[in-house]
Amino acid sequence: MALLTLKDIGKIYVSDTNVAVGIRGVNLEFDKGEFVAITGKSGSGKSTLLNVISGMDTYEEGELLIEGQSTSHYLQPEWEDYREKYISFIFQDYNIIDSFTVLQNVELALLHIEDRRERRARAMELIRRVGLASHARHKGSRLSGGQKQRTVIARALAKDSPIILADEPTGNLDSVTSREIIELLHEVSRDKLLIVVTHNFDQVTEQATRHVRIFDGAVEFDHKLRAPERWEEATATEKQADHKKSSLRAVRHGALLGLDIFTAKPKLSFFLCLLMIIGTLGIYLTTSLFGGAGALFDKKYMFTPIEGRLVLAKQSGEILTDAELASLASRHGAKGYLHYDALLDEGEFISVMIPGVQKDEYLSASFLFGKDYGNDIVGRYPEKSGEVFLYLPIAYRDTVGKRELKLSEILIGDTAYTLVGCKYFVDNNLPAECLFTEEGFRAATAISFLSTNAHRSLYLRVTDGEGAMKREIKLSDVRVSFDMPADKLYIDSKGYHNYVGTETEAGREHHTELSFTSIYYKYDYTLGESAKSYDYTKRFTEADITMERPKIGMLGAEYRADGIIISEELLTEIADAVLSRSYLQASLFFEDNRAAHAAADKIHAEGYIAVPADTTYEMSGEEAMITLLSATVIGFGWLLFIIFLAFFINLCSARMLDAFKGDMAIMRSMGIPVRVIRIGMYFRMLICLIPAFLFVALAALLIYTTPKFNLYFTYLYAWQYVLIAIGMLLLTLKTTRSQIRRLFGESVKRALKGGDAA
Repeated sequence: MALLTLKDIGKIYVSDTNVAVGIRGVNLEFDKGEFVAITGKSGSGKSTLLNVISGMDTYEEGELLIEGQSTSHYLQPEWEDYREKYISFIFQDYNIIDSFTVLQNVELALLHIEDRRERRARAMELIRRVGLASHARHKGSRLSGGQKQRTVIARALAKDSPIILADEPTGNLDSVTSREIIELLHEVSRDKLLIVVTHNFDQVTEQATRHVRIFDGAVEFDHKLRAPERWEEATATEKQADHKKSSLRAVRHGALLGLDIFTAKPKLSFFLCLLMIIGTLGIYLTTSLFGGAGALFDKKYMFTPIEGRLVLAKQSGEILTDAELASLASRHGAKGYLHYDALLDEGEFISVMIPGVQKDEYLSASFLFGKDYGNDIVGRYPEKSGEVFLYLPIAYRDTVGKRELKLSEILIGDTAYTLVGCKYFVDNNLPAECLFTEEGFRAATAISFLSTNAHRSLYLRVTDGEGAMKREIKLSDVRVSFDMPADKLYIDSKGYHNYVGTETEAGREHHTELSFTSIYYKYDYTLGESAKSYDYTKRFTEADITMERPKIGMLGAEYRADGIIISEELLTEIADAVLSRSYLQASLFFEDNRAAHAAADKIHAEGYIAVPADTTYEMSGEEAMITLLSATVIGFGWLLFIIFLAFFINLCSARMLDAFKGDMAIMRSMGIPVRVIRIGMYFRMLICLIPAFLFVALAALLIYTTPKFNLYFTYLYAWQYVLIAIGMLLLTLKTTRSQIRRLFGESVKRALKGGDAA
């Protein structure tokens, strides 16, 4: 059985204007050991015959058999496998990869050798045999025509295929080198089928075993010159079985090929890396800018979820007492309790103003006491009621101070606090925290509770010694001084006249003598139709009223003319009087949430409503719809950008495909496994993603540790970076896949030549 059989083979070229016959009615049989010389005039069909035999071009008539197996049903993938198993091709126009070195070009054909050192040694041996040892590290673009031809010959010999096709292999060589190359081909063809197309039969007369002449697309004559040498060798199929690549091997070879492709064209690879950086950075920045959308679907907690916190109230609606709380904490193993815990849940409604930050004048914060942030802090922890420690996003570092505090005071609500310390964090999704002493937290609770909001309004009524009301003001208009003595009261000059009263005698203004001035408050809690009022009297003599304004801080708000300042002690006293008769809620604190949940059931059985602070609730239908609508709008904007980015990357990378198209076609013509080429292309693009991911990591580090940037970009978590990486990977793989489809969707001849030609 012949190795290669052609039965009535015909090749027809069809163009827009004419139909041309490449070859027609070709009947030939070839076997191993033959050195076949094919001659004929230019345009007679010699090269067309080689292209058909190599599978780089199709045939329209007849049948081509390889080891007795028909190829008429072959599609592009089968022809790729055919070239991989059987064909080595020496091209007339070289078809070497100009961006690869001579060594890399030859090593491409030696992928079947697993050991890299052995592969390198074999490649160098072949390079020496064709006389290019001194040019092994030279790129193809720097070689002369003759040197390129030698490289192609070395590459063809390296593949060790059963069929070697040579199209004018000595056309660009001098006579001496031509003889050497023909002898080399003759030597390696003793166990192979060698078909040489030549215009000069005299060059191969001594070596050729057969002479086939082509005229006008047909075989003019086929002369056997001598019997071929016979070698006992395994069939090509058996040899190929020895060389069959496993999937792991294909991945390894593809990775090496991808690395070679990447390094072969540094400028183009740099542009690809830049493109990947732009794409990845674009996805990252867009995700960061739209990152707030994810928070819309965060869990909705009933209370601030402090670890181990259990919120409770009496089922009867009665007021809790400190004695009850102490007893509950002792019986159920709580670490402690907080009677008036509203401030733990209302921090987001109280503004913390830090001057000098341009995005906002204030930020929301949690209010805490007793927390330890470690030793790596700026300043110190609070020791007095009027002092506060801030746990802030790093965006505020330049304003507040990096190594020492630049600010001495801040405003919380309308109250000035002395800033004594701070610590910074980079996750700007988290709220800031205000840390007080226990006394300071109690005072902050009083300030918060007695301020006006949507559901409560508290008033101070000022009466004279006779009990007649002089003035009623909202407590939210009252300011607090942490340095003012408890038994003193400040009223500004105009307010003094309004509250205390004056008389004029002979043009002189003097104070009315009063035995005392009473201040009492009324607490109106209005929710629906309900309302409650309480009375409490605090007496001040005229001597207790000072006209000397106490220190309330540089950031103190501007007071109206009837402004009043009271001490922290008086404020807390007023708050206790109200809270002790109206506040229904309290918090117990356990080691962890698990302990809080375990205690909740027991406490509930004792007649209390007990809710762990990590308890969530479902959004209402209206809230859920608004959330969904907001997320949809944000998500749609994000998606539009991603789609635009995908088109941009696909367009740019598709343009760059033309620079690789010829190289890929050459690899296909060499019979490099298609799977290896595909993996190589994917791997090349994945290499380009590595600097993109590194760049994004550095950009993220810069953004989140640079205060100016941290203020504007939402902090992303590890899972979001994973999604960005996966998204960019999928985008890259999809783009590469479309390129591969374009590349492998046409014949090798068309890819090499840019179109079919007669």
